[in-house]
Amino acid sequence: KEKYGIEKSPLENIEQIKNVAYQFSHNLDRTDQKSLLFVGNTGLGKTFLANCIAKEVISTGKTVVYQTAPMLMDKIISYKFSYNKSPLEKEQYEKIFDVDLLIIDDLGTETMTNNKFTELFNIINTRLLKNKKILISTNLTLNELYEQYDERVMSRLIGNFTICKFIGD
Repeated sequence: KEKYGIEKSPLENIEQIKNVAYQFSHNLDRTDQKSLLFVGNTGLGKTFLANCIAKEVISTGKTVVYQTAPMLMDKIISYKFSYNKSPLEKEQYEKIFDVDLLIIDDLGTETMTNNKFTELFNIINTRLLKNKKILISTNLTLNELYEQYDERVMSRLIGNFTICKFIGD
């Protein structure tokens, strides 16, 4: 508790997160299934577990888009502000909203602008309204997320996501 701020060991914690991840990957269509927010320092397995979930979801016949936050935000802004949108670009943009599972890795590493704040909120809010699940991973703490993102984004994350705190060395 003194070292990590929680009552359980890192092993007990990751076993619990593994169970949450397993249930999540097999219950994407359930309306009572929340999306996932992985929070924790670098090197604790967030990206690895996100990839495991993606593999499991794909093996059940569902679709997944996996993208780092910087790449995702750059692609969206590029699409929104381009005049000559190709059919492929349009399809890729629409998949962000319609795919069964959207995984956004490394939230907090992107350079944010007002346009990107708006688009991030739009992605999260639209997917929540459609009952389409999202898995977000970040190296930031919840307090750091509050400092970096606005109230609208944070209220969606806190209210609609199961928060999995990765601990350990």
